[in-house]
Amino acid sequence: MSRLVPLAGLERKVDQAIRAKGLLASGDRIVAAVSGGPDSVALFRCLVELRTLWHWDVSIGHVDHGFRGAESEGDATFVEALGERFGVPVMVRRLHLNKYDAKLKKKSIQEYARRARYRAFEQMVLEQKATKLVLGHTADDQAETVLMWMLRGCGTGGLGGMPPKRGVHVVRPLLDLHRSEIVTYLEERQEESRMDSSNDQPVYLRNRIRQHLIPQLKQYSPGIVNVLTRQAHILRDDHAYLETLADEALLHTCVSDGMGERQFDRTALLNVPLPIRRRVVRQSLQIIAGQQQSPTFDFVERVLDRLEHGQSGWTIAYDGVQVCQEYDRLVIRSFEKLHHSGGDFSVSGMPLSIPGEVVWLPTGHRFSISKVSRAVMNGHAHHSEIYLDPEKFTPELMLRSWMPGDVFCPKGLGGRQKKLQDFFSDLKLPRSQRTKVPLLVAPEGIVWVGGLRGDERFQVSTSTASVVMAKMIG
Repeated sequence: MSRLVPLAGLERKVDQAIRAKGLLASGDRIVAAVSGGPDSVALFRCLVELRTLWHWDVSIGHVDHGFRGAESEGDATFVEALGERFGVPVMVRRLHLNKYDAKLKKKSIQEYARRARYRAFEQMVLEQKATKLVLGHTADDQAETVLMWMLRGCGTGGLGGMPPKRGVHVVRPLLDLHRSEIVTYLEERQEESRMDSSNDQPVYLRNRIRQHLIPQLKQYSPGIVNVLTRQAHILRDDHAYLETLADEALLHTCVSDGMGERQFDRTALLNVPLPIRRRVVRQSLQIIAGQQQSPTFDFVERVLDRLEHGQSGWTIAYDGVQVCQEYDRLVIRSFEKLHHSGGDFSVSGMPLSIPGEVVWLPTGHRFSISKVSRAVMNGHAHHSEIYLDPEKFTPELMLRSWMPGDVFCPKGLGGRQKKLQDFFSDLKLPRSQRTKVPLLVAPEGIVWVGGLRGDERFQVSTSTASVVMAKMIG
């Protein structure tokens, strides 16, 4: 592979970064994110100069947020002309964002716009059947990002800054290059670019960091941008390693992992070192909540404190997620899961005749009852069935959920009464599961706590003439 025109200095550095970090491959279909600013124009020009060498198929993606009126339209026109000049197709997406929508999502307008921009780029990648989305973030952007996260008090995830590769598609070949190198390169290639007037507005934190904080830091450390980018690289590696340890801890402590819910062995989780335990909880909250952004440090600490010092039964909520302790388990479940699983699903009454069959809605079990001969009893009943003496209760049966104040006479207690709430507590049955237990009830009282224990008063005895069998099938 050879070129007739020599590469410029910046192009050689980009080529080296791509090779060293494995950012792109020969034959990639690339969408270059081009805003019209100096960084993205320099990125695009480098990709164009390298495309023959690497056999790339390059296209441009441009997103107009609609915030700056005619200036935004001018950016789009500039980018379309840039693509036409180099024979590269240009995709323009015009978004209609406003502060009200961002407020509803509880996001700043900048964060809201950033996410909308990435969604638009992802759509372009799909439409073009592209293999990579290439972004033009530089070392200066990285330094600003690290300082922003530092001021917000984040952990290694944020202090690691922007990775050179994110997910399957996103790559950033300019992360080790300075903005001054970009300016020099554009002068060498006689390329123009656009300036975003919003970059000068001090209302935005990033702008204040760029215009005031970094110049101040350079008085103490002239190479502060290099220092911060190096720190980001180190912390990104540390973060990746700690996340791996958290994944391993998850495997050893998580006892149930389903759609919308995770359950942990409390003792096992408390035996995990605090930094890893913190990550396991943070990851789980983020996944169950379905959020890209991590939960706040304060909330994670609140969960960990309750986990260590609280008693069974505590519950706290976070952004659509319920976190609670059910006996020896830490449970993280979405409100949607809680609703659909029957966590608050109480059945007031389902009539059941003899013989008859109904479906117990909270669990989907079939519940049948019929008359049988004594011969089929064949010793002890299985936990999912019970044999009853129909002479001891009125055959006006129903299935319902438990209610406060329910009592029954558990088999084996010699006819003594017990509150059903205490019975559940003795079994360490979580509160969220109690309404799922079917109670077979006659006018005389609870006949059977389905699948758990029958009432002593209604059991078959040696004098029983006929037998009724109730059964849960599931």
